[in-house]
Amino acid sequence: MPTFIRNIEFFTPDGYPGQVARCHFALAEYRDESFPEAGFALPDHLARAVPKRRAEYLAGRFLARQLLAPLGFADFILARGEDRAPQWPPGIAGALSHNSDTALCAVHRESGLGGVGLDVETLLSDVRAEELWGAIVSAGEREALLREALPFNELLTLTFSAKESLFKALYPQVRCYFDFLDARMVAVDTQRQTFVLALLKTLTPNCLAGRRFNGRFWREGDDVTTFIFC
Repeated sequence: MPTFIRNIEFFTPDGYPGQVARCHFALAEYRDESFPEAGFALPDHLARAVPKRRAEYLAGRFLARQLLAPLGFADFILARGEDRAPQWPPGIAGALSHNSDTALCAVHRESGLGGVGLDVETLLSDVRAEELWGAIVSAGEREALLREALPFNELLTLTFSAKESLFKALYPQVRCYFDFLDARMVAVDTQRQTFVLALLKTLTPNCLAGRRFNGRFWREGDDVTTFIFC
């Protein structure tokens, strides 16, 4: 295991037919030698990337390898496509996410079961939340969030992350881009750590406007993590 990667853990969210892996990593300890140390080659598209981007990439790919190996893909190279999305093995659905010191990966055998999305975000400050909300939620959605018990910056971070997870779960199915404002947060249960998003735009005959998606979230320090299986 690369020395900059810390404490890998594996868990399975309720109702998910696969597994999730999470690790923390120490950016200050990353070296380019970490790639061959982990059994990877530095990809061409990272040749000019800053160390932070290289560390995030390697941490995510390392987790993916841990999850893919038991499924029969021990030496699979998780490349990215022209759309920059990870190219998972045939019959496998997965998702990756990272922030400055955490990486996550979810993987399951697809078999028509659906897609998976997960995302980790660092908590937005009050100032950044006020600056960014218009790109993440509608005015009506903002008013609904302001009526919730949690501070607005926490709810906006959660909503941003949830919509990122929804995009990752749906994109392999719909193969088209959609905006943050094409989905709406309609329910948040802080006790159960669940949320519901509603799609506001028809994407395909199977993803119609009005369709709802249930998700889960976790808070650890300033990290907000969301997960959707649909």
